[in-house]
Amino acid sequence: KAINPIKNGADLLLASNVFAHADDLKSMAESMKKLIKPEGIIIIEVQYLLNTIKDLTFDNIYHEHTNYWSLFTLNKFLRDLDLFIFKVERINTHGGSIRVYIKKSKKVKIENSVKKLIKEEEKFGIKNFNTYKKFGEKVYKIRENILKNFKKLKKNNKKIIGYGAPAKATTALNFYGISDQIDFIVEDNSLKHNKFIPGVKIPIKSKKNLKNNNNTMVVLAWNFFTDIKKNNSNLSKNFINIKELEN
Repeated sequence: KAINPIKNGADLLLASNVFAHADDLKSMAESMKKLIKPEGIIIIEVQYLLNTIKDLTFDNIYHEHTNYWSLFTLNKFLRDLDLFIFKVERINTHGGSIRVYIKKSKKVKIENSVKKLIKEEEKFGIKNFNTYKKFGEKVYKIRENILKNFKKLKKNNKKIIGYGAPAKATTALNFYGISDQIDFIVEDNSLKHNKFIPGVKIPIKSKKNLKNNNNTMVVLAWNFFTDIKKNNSNLSKNFINIKELEN
């Protein structure tokens, strides 16, 4: 809760990728409302449920993310607190997110971007149970394909190294049941070195542990694949985005 409200209120309050981490959202939203001026703006960025379902990025579902938003649900939640989304943008963060602009004035003009995206969600079937059922079925098919493709990789390669140990890798690798197939994972964050991926217990090491580039590098931090491949060309002759193994 906002214990010390800003004197005269804030013109702008920004919450980027933190709204999904809170479990007391009503209190959080009410505090944000108190902190802004009567004509102030709140901007919230959240991972977008439509992208999660469409792109099958189920590995973005993990312990830190206690909620997952469509524009329809976010709009309803905020309106119940007399907060009004008047503009929305789609952005690339985390495999697809939305950035919503909010005011507390009931007189605010709602831009066409909001109506258009809510209509798109309805057409997609965001309110239909069958949409989520099909999503689950496709995710299980991904696991089947991943295991098949890792088996082929292991057959043709003596050493498979993972790159990146984000939370999404823990979700994915545990769901797939992959452990021994990956020799170890290299990670830029030194705080993770000499630790293990929870559950599957794959060691996490420094890049210094790679003695040569005779390996297949499977990038687990798939959303940074292009940069990882570009900046680490000396580490492997063969970079593969784990997303490529889903089909």
